[in-house]
Amino acid sequence: MTNQQPPVDGYCEQCGFNYDTGDLQGTVTLLVRQAAECSMALTKAAAGPDPNVVRLRPKPEVWSAIEYACHVRDVLEVQRLRIAQCLAEDRPVYAPMDRTGRVKQLKYEDQDPMEVAAALMRFAREFGAAARVLTPPQLGRLGLYNYPVRAPRSLGWIIRHTAHEIQHHRLDLTTILAQVEPHIVPKPQPAPEEITEEGAEEAQTEEAEPEPGQGLSASSETAG
Repeated sequence: MTNQQPPVDGYCEQCGFNYDTGDLQGTVTLLVRQAAECSMALTKAAAGPDPNVVRLRPKPEVWSAIEYACHVRDVLEVQRLRIAQCLAEDRPVYAPMDRTGRVKQLKYEDQDPMEVAAALMRFAREFGAAARVLTPPQLGRLGLYNYPVRAPRSLGWIIRHTAHEIQHHRLDLTTILAQVEPHIVPKPQPAPEEITEEGAEEAQTEEAEPEPGQGLSASSETAG
């Protein structure tokens, strides 16, 4: 992960997410679709000629693809649990996720990419199912959120913030893979056959003398 923190309100110029537009159902649908794209990008890279590209960091301070995928997976699980906590408690205080500590504690870089991709999709579906059924009063329920500053946040904001996390890190993940994946070198095309002077003369003769029935005008072909 880079040191630059994306916004948590308004418009994100880095990934194009806007907290102020889109209805709940559309936002959740977008979240699940983009989570699927993260999952597919990871599995495709891991199944490629060099599976270890998913573990490469383009820079020491930037996470690898597997680390971003693990983070997205964990965000989806934690946010779903926060929805449940907010529905069960009056103004809950959410425990910090410790996003940076998890990288080492859970050994993100050593995890199996296929298992991570499958879990990512499972948690996306579970988060979507929990978010879709929330009523307007429930969406307005507040809890004390810790990131990036300690502030009360509604469940509606949590859903949008989760969707932003997925969209933003989908861009991170695909950008990193584009940087570290080996380029596919196209096979060399066979050189065109050399044409001798004799062959060129034969080709010109064939072009000059059409076969019977060729070279007739459209009117003569259809006449009679």
